[in-house]
Amino acid sequence: MSAVFKREIQSYFKSPVAYCIIGFFGILTGLYFWNVNLSNMQIEFSYTLGSLISFVIFFIPVITMKLFSDDKKNGTEVLFRTAPVSTWRIVIGKYLASAVVFGCMLLESMVCPVIMYFFMNKGGTFPLAMTISGYIAFTLLGLAFLAVGSFASSVTDSQPLAAVLGVIILIVINFIETVGEHIKGTFGSILVWLSLSSRYNNFVLGMFDFSALIFYLSFTAMMLFITIINIDRKRWN
Repeated sequence: MSAVFKREIQSYFKSPVAYCIIGFFGILTGLYFWNVNLSNMQIEFSYTLGSLISFVIFFIPVITMKLFSDDKKNGTEVLFRTAPVSTWRIVIGKYLASAVVFGCMLLESMVCPVIMYFFMNKGGTFPLAMTISGYIAFTLLGLAFLAVGSFASSVTDSQPLAAVLGVIILIVINFIETVGEHIKGTFGSILVWLSLSSRYNNFVLGMFDFSALIFYLSFTAMMLFITIINIDRKRWN
């Protein structure tokens, strides 16, 4: 697993893709920070993070599009299929590499709340609990999105198609709550319960939701498991 992880990390940072994604996300974060927090004197940075989710939906599939589709295109997938390494180690190693890129995006965004903490007006109270819980929710949501993107990459040998498929799935997931609220009834309630975004709000308000934590982790594990099954199916065929 460590060998796969190192290989993917090197692949990310030897190409301009990771740097472009991290840099572009930093620019967007800075713009939102300026418009929402500095210009409007809004100290809750967790709201700013929540606003960036719509952009993360497009960033994540670009990060994960090469994880498995690139191996299929270059023919290196055959090496993984015949190697004495279990599929789950390969999938987790690649997934963790993509999580590192996402982690770099999170780290650079943390400059914004640090600036607010040191330069806010005297006598003000920095919403530390809201900021921390907001980052926890954003991290959990990002990890779940990465798992979806990993699955999308395992379906096709085309990176652009993997990115598009990942974006479509994430958009559907993001709007499940809205659809459920309009449908109402039992089916609507089920859709709202399955929504990832519906569990985000409590964290933004500074409340740690343990059930939401379990749901996010379970969803991530389920998507990675489906990815493993999909790759194993091809491996044994």
